[in-house]
Amino acid sequence: MAKRKGTTAKSVRVVLVPSDTMPTYDPSQPDPRLLDLVRLLARQAARDFVKAEWERADSERLSR
Repeated sequence: MAKRKGTTAKSVRVVLVPSDTMPTYDPSQPDPRLLDLVRLLARQAARDFVKAEWERADSERLSR
């Protein structure tokens, strides 16, 4: 195991540099990242709903 030198940073500086590949922000247009997130969450919610319905149907079929 490596021996620690006992040095720590006293302060951290974060510099935000815009990326050339990052699209410019236009407040009149929806953020594509937000749209992707909403689609992802909607797909997950749909999967959970279908799974719950299948499980409910199976349990009803077994209880008869």
